[in-house]
Amino acid sequence: MNMSCRLLFVRHGQSLGNLTGRFLGITDLDLSPLGAVQARRTADYLKDEKIDVIYASDLIRACHTAQPLSEIKGLPIIKDKRLEEINAGLWENRTFDDLEKEFPESYEGVWLHDIGNSKADGGESVAHLTDRIYDAVHDISMKNDGKTVAIFSHATPIRAFFCRIYGYSLSEMVKLPWPTNASVSEAVFESGKFEPVRYSYDEFMGELSTALPKNC
Repeated sequence: MNMSCRLLFVRHGQSLGNLTGRFLGITDLDLSPLGAVQARRTADYLKDEKIDVIYASDLIRACHTAQPLSEIKGLPIIKDKRLEEINAGLWENRTFDDLEKEFPESYEGVWLHDIGNSKADGGESVAHLTDRIYDAVHDISMKNDGKTVAIFSHATPIRAFFCRIYGYSLSEMVKLPWPTNASVSEAVFESGKFEPVRYSYDEFMGELSTALPKNC
């Protein structure tokens, strides 16, 4: 049977952690005021798309980014814990500057220069995250044959997923930049295989566009 599913990935809008230069991980902070505006801008961009189902990480910044599109489309938000950001262990809710000073080997030495092979101290490895998000999206795709699915998630899962479907090894993950806040990435699932269509598209965001700082 030839299965097909269109997948629209949206990174959450600017969070309070992004605003203050923190590595949030699974720390559950909300969107900043700008992040809420970005979420509405993305929903407006996607309003004319045929979207059948909306999934989101269960973290509040992802759910609140999904909310405007949910209201426009009249669709519920299906929360899936597997779409969460990386569990950052001892790095949770710490500033990027502090991480560079306090974890010079694991953060400054590996995360910043070889992210695909990194592991947060006391937390999750990027390799484990990559398997987690890939398995989650594969499961979602199999359940939604013939549909267009919006998936609201986070920077590291989206980056890791697209690295895998672009065919990059973990060591090559540095080739792909971080997706910007509330940007749209797209892939299709057909005949058991994912194909990337676009990554971190945010031209519609205009002057509202924000990205992670260079030291993360």
